[in-house]
Amino acid sequence: MVIATLRIVTGPQSRAEVVRTLVGQLGPTGMQLGCRTCHLYQDVEDAAVITLVEEWDSQAELDLRLGSEEYRAVLGALELSREQPGIYFDTVTRRGGLEVIVAART
Repeated sequence: MVIATLRIVTGPQSRAEVVRTLVGQLGPTGMQLGCRTCHLYQDVEDAAVITLVEEWDSQAELDLRLGSEEYRAVLGALELSREQPGIYFDTVTRRGGLEVIVAART
């Protein structure tokens, strides 16, 4: 699994446009083959910080997303960031759940 995380710090004039652009990506992206989840978050401590998180089954499927025409809108939103945007791609080889907490506490 690959997790793509984009962190954008918006300015007062660009925030609405960034949010509108990224919200528009959620439904279509979530329907793409290989996309496990696609969520947009606002930081509770700093409303200017917007984070888009996508989880993909494979790097190949994420690469199709990154090379798509639709992804140009995301790149445009990144250009509106007040600071250097945070762009991270993490490969996850194992995912645990409640059993990890139980094991650590026993």
